[in-house]
Formats: sequence, structure tokens, C-alpha cells
Amino acid sequence: MTKQRLCQRLYYYGLISKYWWELSSCAFWDEFANPKIIYQEIQFHPSYSLDVAGTFGNNKTFFLSTDNLFLLAVLNSPLMWWHNWRYLPHMKDEALSPVAFKMTELPIAEPTAEIRQASEAAVRRLIEIQSSQQQTKYTILDWLRVEYAIEKPTNKLQNLTALDSDSFIAEVRNIRGKKLPLNAAGLQALRQEYTNTIEPARTLAAEALQLECKLSDLVNEAYGLTPEEIDLMWKTAPPRMPIPKQNSAPASIATLI
Repeated sequence: MTKQRLCQRLYYYGLISKYWWELSSCAFWDEFANPKIIYQEIQFHPSYSLDVAGTFGNNKTFFLSTDNLFLLAVLNSPLMWWHNWRYLPHMKDEALSPVAFKMTELPIAEPTAEIRQASEAAVRRLIEIQSSQQQTKYTILDWLRVEYAIEKPTNKLQNLTALDSDSFIAEVRNIRGKKLPLNAAGLQALRQEYTNTIEPARTLAAEALQLECKLSDLVNEAYGLTPEEIDLMWKTAPPRMPIPKQNSAPASIATLI
């Protein structure tokens, strides 16, 4: 194909402008306003999320013009991370790059109506939990900034649900240092806020893990994996699987819905 012919085709599909000095047109501009699955170009973990707010991304994000919740479950599943570790290009520090021409050929199973329904319910609940958890994190970190002069929270503080009460207080004390010791009132306020806000978030985190495990089982069943194949997947699991391996046997669809 000649350069002229290539340019004509690209112009026809709205991928380039007519003149070199024009900004490139965007044939899918309107799609940004629609519900979509948006994902990172460089992934250390499965990073696919549903966007219903008309978010615009930069050149390190892509999106799929769909709000298919079962597809979202598949893309974030341990099975797909296992597959993509062997399928997608690897980048620095073993990050994966879900490049477009690879994404168009991903093997996506067609679920039964029961699996789709159960998956969609679990995904909706996970989205609710994640929204609540993000708000809790922002609220607590802002409170610590205002009341305890913590301007730069550590990674531990940003992972609040992984901390018990003593660990939470110890991290606050560590950041403040000897120049800003906690008094009795400050200590009591931290324990009270932990009970009121972080403890419920830890309960939600446990529920989220159960839902993630349920979704993993549903995806495995949609692909028709046998118990032996699931065991092999975990024995050959790549780094940074989205959830840890569960000791119990995978549940059947009858018990998952």
C-alpha cells in the first residue's frame, strides 16, 4: 500500500486530519461521555474499572465502549491475569501492557444467564464498597492532616483496612515523631475514630474479598475450568495475582447465586 493510499484510508476513518497542520480528528469523541470500561496502559495489577461519569483519560489509558459487568469481572479476574502474564507484552519491572491489538483478541467466554446475573450482582456490590472505601480513606487522611499535622501519609496509612487499632496509632506516632508526641486526648480521639470509621471499613474489606473470590469462581466456571485446571492455574500463578489462593474448593454455580 502506498503512502498516499494509506493516508486516504486513515483520513476516511477519521484517524488523521486532511492537512499536516491540523489537529487530528477524533472519530470516537462522543464515546467518552458514555459508560465505558477504562484501563491503564501500564499495569502492575489488573486495572480495569467502570466509568459512568464521562471521564477523559490521558494517553496512558484506553477504554472499551461497553458497560458489560461480566466482562469487567473477567478482565480483573485471577484467570485473566494468569492468561495475560503469558499473552501481553512485558515492560519494565514486569508490568504488563494491554496494547489494543492484543486486547481485541482476548478470549472472552460467553456466560450462562445464571453466571451473568450472579456476576453482575457481585460487581455492583464491589463498586459500592470501593466507592465507600475511597471516601473513608479521603476522610481519614484529611482528618489526620488537619488534626495531627500529617501532610504526607505513608503507604501504611493509605492502606487503612490492613491496620488494627494499635498499628494505626503506632503509625501516626511514628510519622509525628518525638517533636509532636501524642497526649491522652489525642490518643483517645484516634482510638475512637478507628472504631467509628476504620473498623466498619475493615468489615467491608472482608466482604469485598469474599465477593472477589465468588467472582473468580464464576469466571472459572464460565470458562469451563475443571478443579484440576484451577489448581494448575494457582500452582503456575504469576506475581501479583489479584486475590490470594483460597484453601476451600471452588463452589458450584448453584451455591454462588
